[in-house]
Amino acid sequence: MKLLISIISLITISFSPVSSDTEDTKTSETLETYNATLVNQELTYDGYEGEYYFFTDADFQAVVLECSKKLPVDLINGNFEGKKFQVSYQVAERTSDSSSEGTIQNVALTENK
Repeated sequence: MKLLISIISLITISFSPVSSDTEDTKTSETLETYNATLVNQELTYDGYEGEYYFFTDADFQAVVLECSKKLPVDLINGNFEGKKFQVSYQVAERTSDSSSEGTIQNVALTENK
């Protein structure tokens, strides 16, 4: 009986997954690298609503960004809708309660029409 329990225990242990500390470290390093990604992109400004800035990229895909600091250009008043901007933003991890793709770091007007 002891032999049977020993054999079953060895089989169970041999098939169980083993996680190592290096895998956990690698995952956290990847997340840190992902969160530190800074994107520079020329975007067309579409508007502002509820703490979110709405832009469109060159492929007409929506880009929703938020900002925690005062911007050098007042985008809230609506005077720049349809204008192109060079936008630098830090990529954020998408969550179920936030539609933001990142946090604006810098905005500069690229066309003067």
